[in-house]
Amino acid sequence: MDRLLDTLTQAELLALALEATRRGDSGHSLAYLKEACLRGDASADALFLLGSEYAQVGLMAEALESMERAVTLAPDNATARFQLGLLHLTSGRPEQAQQVWQPLALMDPSHPQAAYMAAFHKGLTHLIHDEFDDATRCLSEGIALNNDNPALSENMQKVIGEIQALRARQAEGAAAEGVARPAESAKAEPELHESEGHLFINAYTRGKPH
Repeated sequence: MDRLLDTLTQAELLALALEATRRGDSGHSLAYLKEACLRGDASADALFLLGSEYAQVGLMAEALESMERAVTLAPDNATARFQLGLLHLTSGRPEQAQQVWQPLALMDPSHPQAAYMAAFHKGLTHLIHDEFDDATRCLSEGIALNNDNPALSENMQKVIGEIQALRARQAEGAAAEGVARPAESAKAEPELHESEGHLFINAYTRGKPH
């Protein structure tokens, strides 16, 4: 396969990687993407997708490294920046997530992703601080504003669902014990973690940044 990879262009490697991902073939997808990222003309898209595949198979350190390289290469790529922050959040590094997300609030208002990315960023920042009502409100606003990346909205709707489920569990626990328990944001994070890899791929294939 090595000789075959040598004959493929960047565009061909990315196309084959995406097709392998759609088939659930992480092994071939990783092979294509690693080859693309080892080359001198490696693109932010290739690094983004490699990071997403690493996340999908649970290699979080490698996923973070690839996503960070993607954002360094293309700092204005809002989708990659958002997903890098989400990787930090689901890896238990909320402060790093907030730092990565900060530029999303400073995007040019005319950018087609500016409004909904800012809302999603605010919503997840509220989630970090256990501000569940504000988190739900901001995430819902982002979903309403997002007209070009339905897959990302679907995943943010799942986050809202997890918030609601967490609050329901807390309410049940408080009723059973007769006392209110403090919110535990750490419980929400692993549930966000479950689908993060496909979230990244969906964001790329169904709503590539402009």
